[in-house]
Amino acid sequence: MASRAEIDLVAQLVHRGLLERDAAEVCLRECATTGVAATDWLVDGGHVEPATLEALKLELAVSDGKIPDLFPGYQMTRRLGEGGMSWVFAAVRAATGESVALKILKPAAAASPRTRAQFVREAKLLKVLRHENLVEGYEVGRIRGFYFLSLEAVEGDSLLDYIDRGQMFDEDAALYVVLQISRVLDYLRENGIVHRDIKPGNILVKHDNTVKLCDLGLAGTSNGGETSDEEETTVGTVQYLSPEQARGHRDLDVRSDIYSLGVTLYHLVLGKLPFEGSDNQEVMAKQILQHLSSPEMKSRLSPHMHYFIEKMMAKDRDIRYQDPVELIADIESQIEGKKTLAYNPANPGGDAGSNAPSPRAASEPGDAPANRVVRSRSRTGRRPKRR
Repeated sequence: MASRAEIDLVAQLVHRGLLERDAAEVCLRECATTGVAATDWLVDGGHVEPATLEALKLELAVSDGKIPDLFPGYQMTRRLGEGGMSWVFAAVRAATGESVALKILKPAAAASPRTRAQFVREAKLLKVLRHENLVEGYEVGRIRGFYFLSLEAVEGDSLLDYIDRGQMFDEDAALYVVLQISRVLDYLRENGIVHRDIKPGNILVKHDNTVKLCDLGLAGTSNGGETSDEEETTVGTVQYLSPEQARGHRDLDVRSDIYSLGVTLYHLVLGKLPFEGSDNQEVMAKQILQHLSSPEMKSRLSPHMHYFIEKMMAKDRDIRYQDPVELIADIESQIEGKKTLAYNPANPGGDAGSNAPSPRAASEPGDAPANRVVRSRSRTGRRPKRR
């Protein structure tokens, strides 16, 4: 008799239109009478391609919380997260004992040539780019039909994890995050790269408070905006898109990433998005046409924070910060004025400048509490969707 796992597998094949119902019934009868494994019957009879079967088995295993054993040389230990196109697992490199993260492209996503190309392009970029605020990439490969990328293991949470727990950052901690991400954006700009998907889910905070940018899957070039006719021009996550990105402009540059970082800053300090709507089209229209008019900005934020958000999110990119260097200079001037961005745990209610590191030292790991949370709100449970 077919096992429960085999019955579930055959049922999923029928549900997804990969196997005719009549063939499924014959398969299960044969399993019951002859003892043949359902997978063997399906493959030997030419009903399902082996790669399709492997992909579905993996998907079902991950959905059940099981850890697949897919890639020789890596011992996968637990699932770290899941996006629309990939899973991320914690793993150990058998040869060295080194902890890494394995990003695995989902089979459905891998069926798209464009998505496969984005995945490989991200891997190639992360293997050659090196910056203290950028997640490192090590190895990319394809085994048993699955595309994978091994990455630096980052022990910590994403900004979105904090937001989803109903937490907001105080202004100093939020500026600390923006300062570090601005530095890596400047590094990417120097290498002719536009990230195109800056958002809380792609910004990680390590336990030592180092902030790391990840996911270059949608990255493009800033060499004049030439893209192929086949490539989508409107990509990213709609709630964080710059107006020019929402319009599908091809000539995106770092100012688009600065806008998205401004939306992220808004989200961190106010606990909500600046533009929301009933669907993606409504949100995109607001990104293009509607100016900031949040009463909370005036009532709850300092004049300096209000200025940073307004300038980063200017609809006209010529009015925005023109590059990260300009933004970094403004933030550091603000730090100088307040003496520090560091939080002194021994004196949480004391003066900003008492017994604290110098402003420049506050940018070093461990000096400032990027994850210091001071307010909370009810959890929405909603994660923005990527186009």
